[in-house]
Order: sequence, then C-alpha cells, then structure tokens
Amino acid sequence: MIRISVKSSNCDQDNHYLVEETATASVTLEVQFDEIVSTQSRSERKQELTKAIQSELSRFKWLISGSVQIEFAWFLHGIERQETDKVGDIDNVTKPILDALTGSNGILIDDSQVGSIHTFWMSRNEQVTYNVLKLDIQFSNDDCLDKRNLVFIQYWNAMCVAMNVDFGNQKSVLAALIVVQMRERHRQTARAIRDAGACADHYLVQSTWDFHRTRVDGFPRECILSWAQFKRKALDAGVAGVDLHE
Repeated sequence: MIRISVKSSNCDQDNHYLVEETATASVTLEVQFDEIVSTQSRSERKQELTKAIQSELSRFKWLISGSVQIEFAWFLHGIERQETDKVGDIDNVTKPILDALTGSNGILIDDSQVGSIHTFWMSRNEQVTYNVLKLDIQFSNDDCLDKRNLVFIQYWNAMCVAMNVDFGNQKSVLAALIVVQMRERHRQTARAIRDAGACADHYLVQSTWDFHRTRVDGFPRECILSWAQFKRKALDAGVAGVDLHE
C-alpha cells in the first residue's frame, strides 16, 4: 500500500510562480506506506513506488532546472527499525525516492540538482499502523521550465542546454538559436582562456540550464537534439542561422 498527497507553497501544478515578488517555493509530498523501499528491494516494489510518486508529479506542468534543497522526515516504527532488517540505511532508502523525482514525469531533470539533503528518522505514533515519509523540496521559482515544448540542445561535446522552444513560433526559435550560439561562444572563450593558463569557467560556463547528456535519459529521445538537428529544425521553421560574429 502506497498513498501520496502533495502540497505546494508559492506554486501549483500549473504555475511555478504564484507571488511575483517572491522567488522561493516548495513542493511537499507525504508518502504513506506499509513496507519501506530501499535500493535492495525487489524491482517490482521500486517500480510501484516510482509509479505512485510520478502519478502525482506528472500533473505538474513544469519542472525545476536549478538547485534544490530536500528534507526527508521518516516516521517509522521505532522497535521495528531497531530490531529487524526491514528498514535499510538512510542512503539506501533515499536513492529510490530521488530517482522517482526525476525525468519527464517528475519535478527534477536529474538528481545532480540536489544541493543539500537533510534526512532523519522519527518514531511514529503507535496509533498509526503505517509508516510516513514527509518529503519537502525547496527551490527558486526563477530556475524552472515548462514541460511543454521542452528540448535539450546538445551544443558542446556532451553538454546540453535545456530550453522551452516552440518550433511553430519564429520568435521563440530565433531566441533559442541566439542563446545557444552565445553559450557555444562562451565555452569557446572559456577554453581559450584555460589554454592560456587562466580560468574563466565560473563566469562563462557555469549555468543552471546546462546538463550532461547522460543526465537527461529520463526524457523522450525526441526532446534531445544535437546542435545540427536543432539548426535544421530552425531552418524548417523559417529561421536561418544568425552570425553573432558580425
């Protein structure tokens, strides 16, 4: 048995912004379960947990691209945790939850976005017959993307930039084309400075929108475009390449 309820602060399923003046928000999941799931659990149990969590998170029309802070509060039977091996170590029970938060049906692109984790055990009330996990995800509203029209453009070796691009809108395509060309130029400049014996990566390369290709495997293949594929789609949309060096 797995039951899940979701609450949110300064965001909802349709919008990652509710109060324009405030750029912080949170999504909180309460997971009720009979049997805790860990990395050693049967694949069917882990799939059941992932399906239950993602059935709720798939309703969100956006996802987070920036850093998040996560708190895990586990309310478990104290004696059962102490005297049996049914409850795994904290790291083993945390990983399946993090995996369920990512991908096209989750709320994160990849668990590499987790900036900090606070996780702890509490003994649950004896009147409650099930275990409870309260999971709180805190983030900045500024670092979010719509799930609709989401693409990952692989523009530099294995690095992809995440963007919302409407290929039916020339202004949207042109804006994306210019941004990706600038990102490519920044990386070229950073490499040249590094070759000269200095480093400007922190200023030119670091971004909450860039992900390694292996980090986006939880998304449909058609969402992941090579630089050449993106430029061809831009041309099909009536947007020719822009030479930013002129």
